Amino acid sequence: MNFKIPKPSILIPIVLFSFFGIYFLFQNITPEGPRVALAANTETNYFEDFFRKEPETISLVEASSAVKVPIIIYHSIRPHIPGESALQERFDITPELFEQQLAYLRDNEYTPVSIDMLIAYTKTGTTTPVKKPVVLTFDDGWENQYTYAFPLLKKYQMMGVFYVYTNPVDKGVIHFLSWSQIKEMSAAGMVIGSHTLTHPYLKELSSAEARKEIFESKKNLENELGKPVLAFAQPFGGTSPEIEALAKEAGYVTARGTVEGVLHSRNDLFNLHGYFVSDNFNDFVNILNQ
Repeated sequence: MNFKIPKPSILIPIVLFSFFGIYFLFQNITPEGPRVALAANTETNYFEDFFRKEPETISLVEASSAVKVPIIIYHSIRPHIPGESALQERFDITPELFEQQLAYLRDNEYTPVSIDMLIAYTKTGTTTPVKKPVVLTFDDGWENQYTYAFPLLKKYQMMGVFYVYTNPVDKGVIHFLSWSQIKEMSAAGMVIGSHTLTHPYLKELSSAEARKEIFESKKNLENELGKPVLAFAQPFGGTSPEIEALAKEAGYVTARGTVEGVLHSRNDLFNLHGYFVSDNFNDFVNILNQ
């Protein structure tokens, strides 16, 4: 029986497909649990919203009353894992670097504030009497946020906003927050916000599916915490006028995206701008000093 070696034009796509399949498998299953999100998507368009560099759009009229409040976006706060990908490093910083950032905020008279305070600033057009407000946000609901970030926030007497997607909570998902941990952080003054049920790319869902993700996650959090949940963050930063309308209808008062910028007005409360942190401390300082 003769065995024919596939032509290079056929063989190359097969090899590449196998390579990338193995690559993404190992990128999404690690000692620290799933990479990026519970059901991480490897489609390029999912990350276009995350990393796009669109300038913040604000009219001259809005700019005259806009307030400067940098919003910092964190994901995992945990010790470095050797060999992790450059993509994953976009989502992780070490506890040591996080503490360095908090110390910088303290030493330079920055004040981490709540989403409620940001809303109040946009209504009055000033952050007075707070001179240097900043909002510290944490996405997804990884347990390392409780283990490493929460104690440091308490140490420096600072507050954070934790956007949690709720389906994995107390479902045996490794490295994810439990309800008891979420409740403890809430009781300590941290703001708990919604990040949907399952962390989907909302722009690809039907209206009914998006409604379920946005409405039911809010209900789950409120039932467990016994208080209103008014802050929302779109997974992958993916938003649209329809998604923002659903967030308003659900009863949220803000929604945070991932478009970069530090200015906020009453007209963009459902697409608040923010910045990812990196492993470069100077990037953090540059965001604050814009």
